[in-house]
Amino acid sequence: MARQRKKLSINKDKLKKTSAVESTTDTAQNREIVRPINPVVNYPNIGSKGGNGSNVNFTRFYGKGYDDITNRVYYTAKALLKNTDALSEETQKGYFKNGFFHFAEYLTLFRYSAGEDLTQDDITPELIEQYLLHLRGCELGYNTLKGYYTHLKSMLIHMRDKGYWSVIDDINLNSDFFPKSPFPNSSKRAKGEKPLTPHEKRQVVVALKQAIKPIYQKTEPLTGYQLTLCLLAVAIQTGINTSPLLNMTTDSLTDHPLKDCRKLLTVFKKRGNSTQLHNLRKSQELEVVQGIKLDVAYLIEAIIERNSQVRKSIDSDLLFVYESRVAHIGAERGTASSLAERLLRYNIKKFIKEYDLRDEDGRTMKLNVSRFRKTFINGIYELSGESLLIAARQAKHSGTGTLDHYLQAPEQSKRNLGLMGEIRVKELTCAEPSVPVGHCKDPKNGDKAPKNGSFCNDFLGCFRCKSFVITGDDLYKLFSFYWAIIRSRDEFGRKDWKRHLKNVLRIVDEEVVPEFAKLGQLQRVETEKERARSNPHPYWQNLDMLKVTQ
Repeated sequence: MARQRKKLSINKDKLKKTSAVESTTDTAQNREIVRPINPVVNYPNIGSKGGNGSNVNFTRFYGKGYDDITNRVYYTAKALLKNTDALSEETQKGYFKNGFFHFAEYLTLFRYSAGEDLTQDDITPELIEQYLLHLRGCELGYNTLKGYYTHLKSMLIHMRDKGYWSVIDDINLNSDFFPKSPFPNSSKRAKGEKPLTPHEKRQVVVALKQAIKPIYQKTEPLTGYQLTLCLLAVAIQTGINTSPLLNMTTDSLTDHPLKDCRKLLTVFKKRGNSTQLHNLRKSQELEVVQGIKLDVAYLIEAIIERNSQVRKSIDSDLLFVYESRVAHIGAERGTASSLAERLLRYNIKKFIKEYDLRDEDGRTMKLNVSRFRKTFINGIYELSGESLLIAARQAKHSGTGTLDHYLQAPEQSKRNLGLMGEIRVKELTCAEPSVPVGHCKDPKNGDKAPKNGSFCNDFLGCFRCKSFVITGDDLYKLFSFYWAIIRSRDEFGRKDWKRHLKNVLRIVDEEVVPEFAKLGQLQRVETEKERARSNPHPYWQNLDMLKVTQ
């Protein structure tokens, strides 16, 4: 009988490698959580878009005596990543980098004093209070400390919502757990960078022109540093924020639908998922490639052309994509990547050092895109005759953000304010009452006065009042008001302007001027009228003072 042949086939199921699976389901139950094999959370859409995203590594927090808390934070991060529509990856990352990482440093100290390992049960209101005391003892800015605390608070709330902080009952954490307003008046303490002074702006513009000029003559791809210079050139001329600039794509620049002399720049603003449109003037000297005049539209087109192959290698449509020639922040040597905020800050410091940029006191200049934006908006404010409406519209603000955080009173306005104070003192101490457009026989009991003991401040009513008197000395003020009305027609609104202000012009032209002509003072009228047009009285640089008195 023949011997049966041995079966040599291999069951492939026996060779399958069994992998450990980290459970990150959202439940409200308390469970024992084991340490993950690789406690790293990857945020694929953060950082250099040509790289592999940005990682948050929790490894260094293990073995410190609070592994249970670290585990729960890690799994919370994994759970939050399932829904980036509700919370952006940048926001989520901030919870752990700014919230937990600094809190973990304090947990190390607390574990040492407690003498035993910490668990989720140890996260109590008393621990939060002691952490706040610890923060206040740090030599950091007030708003920086507030940021650390706010991120921690948000992280703990999400940790409870995802079921990883299960010992906390269903209470209102804001009112029953966390202290109320531990950092009061933080908004008033915020001190952002100021706009560039004229001295600083001249230095930056000259330096950028010198730095950009060789770029137009290049044919090879631009480096990360050269792209930073281009980004700064775009920023100083458009006033766009850092994030929209970094996320600009190659289709951001399009033809203007109405004007051949302009280009249309479309950028995406992350906050509120809103799109912003910016007009870019296209100069007649676009054919000149020496870079004498910084032209945003042409510069963007040059970037698109120079780095097209690098962009194609990683299939990206981002504008500021480059190939790293040396290993540095955000990219390894030889890899294609895009500008990120850390590299941007590093390159700006390099730019400052290379061109020795200094402020009026000889100190190294502080420079960032935020200062460029504030400078741009303040420039719009001054060019518009100090119109808040136009400045806010250009800044894409709907509230008072422009006034609160961006605008700084021009030197001319400060001088006008001081002069206005002197004028008002003289008027109040003068025996003959006067108003900002003329004189009044009796501002308390005159024809249109309130007659209740208070002074009349209805300047528009003066032109219908029998007590109103205009002397030759008042012509300068009167015509300053006259020209302010003309300049403010569009800002005031055509209908309101016609209803409230147009009649003033008619009275001045048809009633006041003829009366002075009868007295043989027409030449004086013309002189004061021209003086008021070219150099208006401080009170009537615009119609803001008229609004204040209403």
